[in-house]
Amino acid sequence: MRPYGTSAQRAALRKRAFDLLDQGLERSEVAPRVGVTERSVRRWQQEARCPRRKKTNQPLGRPPFLSQKQLRQLEKALDQGACAHGYAEDYWTLDRIAHLIWELFGVRYKASGVWRLLQRMGWSSQKPQRQPLERDEEAIRHWKRYVWPQIKRKWHERGATLILPDESGFSLVSPLKRTWARRGHTPVLRTSIEHNARLNLIGAWCVTPAARKIKLHVQSYWCVLTGQEVIAFLKHLLRHVRGPIMLLWDKHPIHKRKIVTQFLERHPRIEVHWFPTCAPELNPMEFVWTQVSESTANTAPHNVMELQTIVRRGVARTRNSQKRLWACVYASDLPWKRKSPKRGH
Repeated sequence: MRPYGTSAQRAALRKRAFDLLDQGLERSEVAPRVGVTERSVRRWQQEARCPRRKKTNQPLGRPPFLSQKQLRQLEKALDQGACAHGYAEDYWTLDRIAHLIWELFGVRYKASGVWRLLQRMGWSSQKPQRQPLERDEEAIRHWKRYVWPQIKRKWHERGATLILPDESGFSLVSPLKRTWARRGHTPVLRTSIEHNARLNLIGAWCVTPAARKIKLHVQSYWCVLTGQEVIAFLKHLLRHVRGPIMLLWDKHPIHKRKIVTQFLERHPRIEVHWFPTCAPELNPMEFVWTQVSESTANTAPHNVMELQTIVRRGVARTRNSQKRLWACVYASDLPWKRKSPKRGH
């Protein structure tokens, strides 16, 4: 039976047993003094005469086909993209990677072996994100570093209300989310496939001059949004927002219509600023629409009236929660300092 105690305590027992043995005592006399069995003393003597070899840290099994240096070369080649290696489409498949390994190192891999190799390298199968060709990363960084601080300073100096509008649309084809079900019995959700019946929304994320409270203004339309609907929404904001307004929106064509420009010229209360081109992640209203879209998931409305009720319920859930509204700006890429929590007195 293995004696109790830590490894240091057991080592002290063995040392004491060896000291007693060196004094000429028999194993039968040493065992009760140390508190172990005679068999343990015998095993300690055998291990002292023939010490065990230390276990190696080398992994068992066949050694890997590719060395660490070759794996780094493979990763660098994969980072270059599939187009750099002669493929028309810029995506990697297991077969393509296996062919690349053969071209680089002359080693044949099956698809299953490539999958395990990529797992060890820390790679995974992912869905790429689309990004417009008009997007300019350097212009976005410049806007965040230089333009946005100027807008923020003007906003506080003028005591204006910062308004960030945006548009979105919802159809009878509700988004689907994952759900738990019995294995082998995939749930079926009967939903409409009518994309034409759309509820279009214009919304604005409004921050008070002291940045203490956020208000959400939303109007819905069943028609296609044009400059007329944009002007109607701006009139709504002028009625409900007091004092100067700093309007920060994207460069959508309906925002640059001639009638919209003329309307803004007639209302000097509104000072217009622009987001950089193709940078929706800077606008917190995009994340308001994400919350509303989440509330419509798996609802499968039967008609436009049900769709309108569901969307309005989602808008009200976000509008009535300051926590949700602040979460939208913190989720966005807009440089915004988080509010520090209040300390108790």
